[in-house]
Amino acid sequence: MLIVEHAGDETARDRLPLSEGWQRRWITSWRVGGGSVAWPVSDIGSAPVGSSSPVRWFTWRARQGHRPGLQFMVSTGRHHGFESLEEQRLLLALDFVRVVDVLVQPFELDFEHEGDAHGTPRTFWR
Repeated sequence: MLIVEHAGDETARDRLPLSEGWQRRWITSWRVGGGSVAWPVSDIGSAPVGSSSPVRWFTWRARQGHRPGLQFMVSTGRHHGFESLEEQRLLLALDFVRVVDVLVQPFELDFEHEGDAHGTPRTFWR
């Protein structure tokens, strides 16, 4: 089996304010043509996927806590970045189903999260 369902952390889910309209409050930010474009999660199907570039780059060095690298995909004819062995395995699996393209770090997600270590409501970028 290549993909295993993750049950999730119920305590973490409970801290997400998923009241009516959360899909409009959570915003994705994309890099397009040297600028930034924002889309609510509810409209992500119309986001500029084909003309976007990664919102963040990653580097690797000796003795860091995770295993990033580049994976060549025959189906796209390019190398794609990954930041964990799980992401590398997913890229390999996607190559077998002949995906058309893969976007690495396509957007940032601004979402609400109830309470930090001090119990204060915060918004996080991921």
